[in-house]
Amino acid sequence: MSPMPTVLVAGAAVQDFIYRFDAAPARGTKGRAKDFASIGGGSGANAAVAVVRLGGKGQVLAPLGDDLIGEMIIQGLVKEGVDTSKVLRIPGRASPVCSAIVDGDGERTILTWHPPHVAPPEIDDADALVADVDAVLTDDRYPTIAIPLLEAAKRKGIPGVLDGDRAEGDAPQMLQAASHVVFGTPGLRGTSGISDPIKGLKAMHGVTDAFLAVTLGSGGVLWLDGDVVRRMQSFPVHAVDTLGAGDVFHGSFALALAEGKSEPEALRFASAVSAIKCSRFGGRAGVPNRDEVTGFLIGQPIDPSMGYGVVPAQ
Repeated sequence: MSPMPTVLVAGAAVQDFIYRFDAAPARGTKGRAKDFASIGGGSGANAAVAVVRLGGKGQVLAPLGDDLIGEMIIQGLVKEGVDTSKVLRIPGRASPVCSAIVDGDGERTILTWHPPHVAPPEIDDADALVADVDAVLTDDRYPTIAIPLLEAAKRKGIPGVLDGDRAEGDAPQMLQAASHVVFGTPGLRGTSGISDPIKGLKAMHGVTDAFLAVTLGSGGVLWLDGDVVRRMQSFPVHAVDTLGAGDVFHGSFALALAEGKSEPEALRFASAVSAIKCSRFGGRAGVPNRDEVTGFLIGQPIDPSMGYGVVPAQ
């Protein structure tokens, strides 16, 4: 592992247009937002920004068009210090956009547009793409990218983390290629076909031998430890904007693994980063730096007998 670990993040990169309301306007009416931000977003791009802000080297691999929106997305990533040399620019293709409404409770409603009816993006040499990195993180939007990269990470012997977030679920091949799978709640439900997250995690143990976890928002995070599902509570914060919280969690988790942290340590670190982000408006603009996270964690109690605030979930 290098002194400053490098994480390659593959997945979605979009341009976010974020509107903040005390209460979202009713259908068919007009509303004036109390705050607004236009900033880069997307699960892959947000995770890469988190890696950089937390002291790592972040690379992003995302399919973008050759349009103005694509330039905006890349310029935003470059400004954050993210390496964009592996971005796939596809001639004639439009780049994706996202609008988000954030209400007074910090909950977000997301409207996305991706170019329809286009061939799935492909990569030529996955082993070459991971040759200079210490961990790989992929979302599940582009299996043609995720599977080769996760398999290449496994061949290299580095963490290969899958962000399992699609409500329609993920194919077994994608889960089996990863060393670590961290589901969002809709992703676990869609993949397992089971609404109870504890039972869902156990069901996935029969599909893949990867480390398995699921984030539950304010309910914390569950993970499978052998045959036992364990829970780590979330950190209490006043939620202002939850947009990008899961993306930031995954990026922080992958960086922590690249630094050699254990899975419980990495989950605690990622939970802290995500909590701080949720306390700030503006999508990924709220991602903290490493010193902020370190200071935040100093004030959080740990039960030494249980380890990192962990209790059995059953």
